[in-house]
Amino acid sequence: MEDEEKKEERPEEKTASEQIVLPTKKKPNLLWLWILIAVIVAAGGTAAFAYRGAIKDKFWPKKTETASTSTATTTTPTTSSIKIVDDGITWLNLRVKLADLGLFKGSAHSADDIGDGYVGTDYYKVATTTDGGEIILAIAKVSGMGTFDDFHHFLKKAGVYYWLSENSDAVGGDGGYYARTNSDINGTLSIKSLQLDKTLTKGTTKLTQDTSASRGDAFVAATTVGTKIEETKWGDIYLLKGTDIDKSNGDAKVAQYYILRNDGIRMIYHPEPTFRNDDGTLNITWSNAAGKDQKFSQIKTSGCGGAGGSFPIVLDTESLKTKTEVGSASGSKVYTVSADSTLAEFAYQIYLMDGMTGKASKATMMADLGLIVLQDGYGNWEGYLNDKYAPAVECGKPVIYLYPTKSEQVSVKVGADITKSDPAYNSGWKVVASPSGLLTTDNGLRDSLFWEGTGWGQYPAITSGTVVESAKVSETITSQLGAMGLNAKEIADFKDFWMAKMPTTPYTRLTWLTTEQMNTLAPLAVSPKPDTMIRVFLDFSGQQTSATNLVPQVLPHYQRNGFTLVEWGGLLRAEK
Repeated sequence: MEDEEKKEERPEEKTASEQIVLPTKKKPNLLWLWILIAVIVAAGGTAAFAYRGAIKDKFWPKKTETASTSTATTTTPTTSSIKIVDDGITWLNLRVKLADLGLFKGSAHSADDIGDGYVGTDYYKVATTTDGGEIILAIAKVSGMGTFDDFHHFLKKAGVYYWLSENSDAVGGDGGYYARTNSDINGTLSIKSLQLDKTLTKGTTKLTQDTSASRGDAFVAATTVGTKIEETKWGDIYLLKGTDIDKSNGDAKVAQYYILRNDGIRMIYHPEPTFRNDDGTLNITWSNAAGKDQKFSQIKTSGCGGAGGSFPIVLDTESLKTKTEVGSASGSKVYTVSADSTLAEFAYQIYLMDGMTGKASKATMMADLGLIVLQDGYGNWEGYLNDKYAPAVECGKPVIYLYPTKSEQVSVKVGADITKSDPAYNSGWKVVASPSGLLTTDNGLRDSLFWEGTGWGQYPAITSGTVVESAKVSETITSQLGAMGLNAKEIADFKDFWMAKMPTTPYTRLTWLTTEQMNTLAPLAVSPKPDTMIRVFLDFSGQQTSATNLVPQVLPHYQRNGFTLVEWGGLLRAEK
């Protein structure tokens, strides 16, 4: 294996080369190539490397366009033992940023709603063809409350741009946020090296493609490059280490695996053991009987976020030097760590996160295999928490209010795994909203929408807040919500639900997640797009004293103009 540290740069000049180093292509052995092709044909078929899916698969269903003009073909060896070679295509090691080619435009939803949600498109030259053509990558950006990217590819030949339907997402998304302009369609050319398998297996580790996280604009635009750990037939796999997980004292970090494609796009893959069943049990031979029939899940980083395709990587510290084998499966060993290790303390703090009473001691939890660690197929350590000791937390009752300037139909979709909703969420809400906030749904009239669940994004670290006497929590919440722009009804609704859940300790810490943080944690897709978005979310905890190492929180004030969406919620802990 080889470690490479690279840095992306995005120069201001429109034609400057981006510093994304693409996989080096090796000269193929043509004799063996033709032998392999002959064997495959004789066997009666070829394997297909198909990839479909994006965050729009959850937000926006796929659409299709009718294929027409064909200008090129590509043949590809499909055995898993060799690199995929796109005949006739030469990939650039440094993709080239281009000026706006105007291949997409915002679509009109109504007379006064032009191009709603469409932010624009970034264009890159990523390859050339032997017949004088160019392959163009187009990253179209759609903004709901958070920006997500569509990936499109074009063949430029003789001054004509051909949209490659086999290597592009559906155009426009739900509601037609954008449309193609002056390009033709090529439904024949299929660039196989860009069509990654949805799952990969390495030893006892299965990697599953996380299309949602891969297409979040924050990840697509990021310049941080991971460490190369292995080659694949599509491109190199990298491990990207992020921030320390809260309460881990550096023993665990948020991490991601991704494959760097030939066009410079990074696709995230999430790991899990091949011997983990859908219900969370493990198909292993236990040397410690406490593990039998128990269910295990990857450690949550914190709060109610899904961490954007991430997993908790355990660093090789003193904790792992005291590990004890508790079982094995197909040669892969499973361990636990000593109760006095920092890793055990980290797992125990995760268990205590929900603030419920009657918790087991750390010694009891660890003796019951509350935490196990295993080494994945790439040599990295991952931590799994016994489901019995998983914290009972989720994004609690976020309530959404809609105030358009005129009565109109509004669609709302949430970037979260929703466990409860009212009215029924299905694949999203469609309501008729009036300026008063009254919503007409299939189930009658109501004044708001609510949901509970786990956001697709990473829960932010709590670094600021306000500590007040618990007797003053009510007046403090009223003051702070008013300062951020909520009206009297919204504040009263918030307090009706949340005051009964406030701690009974002498002091309470209040921290508000803001609109920007909520757009990352649980992005919304709203059509038509609101002019004003106010999203607040309360993270709180009880304290015995007023002492805190958090900086005082400076709250934003949101001015309500035009079509306004308001949402409030909080970190919901199980009832005590």
